[in-house]
Amino acid sequence: MPKRKRGVYETISSSPNMLVNIPHDVVVDQILEKLPVKSLLRFRAVSKQWRTEIESPRFQERHLRHQQKSRDPSILICHPRLKKRGKASLRSLSVGATLVSEENHIRYPVASKREINVRTTRSCDGLACLYSSTFMYVINPATRWHRKLPEARFQTLAQLTYNRFRRPFLGFGKDNITGMYKIVWLYNSHCVYLDGQINTCEVFSFENNNNTWRHDVIVSCPYPILHDKVPAHAHGFLYWFIDAVTEAQVLSFHLHTETFDVMAKIPVAYAPHHRITMCSLNDRLCLSEDKGDTQTIWSLNQDNVTWDKTYSRNLRSTLNCIEEKYLYSMPPVASLFDNRLLLYDCSDDEGKLVLYNFRLNSYGKFFREPRYYLGSAVPYFQSLFTLR
Repeated sequence: MPKRKRGVYETISSSPNMLVNIPHDVVVDQILEKLPVKSLLRFRAVSKQWRTEIESPRFQERHLRHQQKSRDPSILICHPRLKKRGKASLRSLSVGATLVSEENHIRYPVASKREINVRTTRSCDGLACLYSSTFMYVINPATRWHRKLPEARFQTLAQLTYNRFRRPFLGFGKDNITGMYKIVWLYNSHCVYLDGQINTCEVFSFENNNNTWRHDVIVSCPYPILHDKVPAHAHGFLYWFIDAVTEAQVLSFHLHTETFDVMAKIPVAYAPHHRITMCSLNDRLCLSEDKGDTQTIWSLNQDNVTWDKTYSRNLRSTLNCIEEKYLYSMPPVASLFDNRLLLYDCSDDEGKLVLYNFRLNSYGKFFREPRYYLGSAVPYFQSLFTLR
């Protein structure tokens, strides 16, 4: 009888007297791809072949796609303050059918000589950036992997103008053509006393062990960005709000061509700035406006650059206790299965996460964590990805 090739079949014992041969591709397709990251990290020790398979880019890509299609995202929250010589503290939350619960607690040893504010970017393929005015890391909260990045020029300049202006948020996304990940820091030039363009752009590309920031991107926009608005990533683009004097507009950055474009006539153009936000839901750019009692969300149709009215909700019936004048607008945290949205309720001093069924116009149990700022909650799908 001819011998089977090693590695083509996996031998599994279901009892002391019975061995079952299962084809290797069945093990990968039907079993390994469906497992959570925590289990896969342990299973790398089963054999050299399993380790090679689990660490291969092809498997990691397929595993991530299965996660995105079969389960709701996890939620990452970050403690907003880092004590002197302390560790950055993050928590991962699991979204269930009726509640939100804690999944795990992650600490990253970051260097800081004083107490500072800490932020996280929105996630891309299970990765995110953890940063402050003095440091920056790209992290994978599912595997606890992290990589320290070099200081951007903005960080150096910002330390000289400490507390004199609102610090802009960092953008993180992926070039859909090449698959290359990029970090983009876009900011008003005058805030750090730079002459020339209205806005300055710095780009860090994860390619060929690159370890430097580039400053050669021309920002073709005559208006300043709104520093206090978090940028969004969708379909190979990063987006920011800009202040066009009489209206708000959207500035898009194509991550492949590295060119900017202004989108005028947006549905929230004439709303007060503190009433508008942007986010990404199902890989589509979404703009949100609240008018005190109601919040309306539009999503961008990338094919013909039109806006679809996606959600409209009554804030008084959704939020636990809303004052006569709503303080500020928050976009949905994540889009979930079964017609649900995960929302941040900032209508009281503590804040909480709320599960909202937009079909039934009802909300479920909430999650509260007083020590963390839930308004910066970031949805992410657990992955095995790393960036070199």
